[in-house]
Amino acid sequence: MAKMTISLAVTFAWWVAPYISAVELFGDLTGLTPDYEKVVSTAMRGIRIKMVDNQ
Repeated sequence: MAKMTISLAVTFAWWVAPYISAVELFGDLTGLTPDYEKVVSTAMRGIRIKMVDNQ
């Protein structure tokens, strides 16, 4: 059986980390739980996943 290796490069837009921190901060301040489906949907717009050629 052949062995296959796949490498991925994951990059984040500059605003993803501050966005997640802000959602957490406002959740803590208000005592409310964020809609995680909306948070993930928004954050995924700033995340890029690429397959890297490892030859």
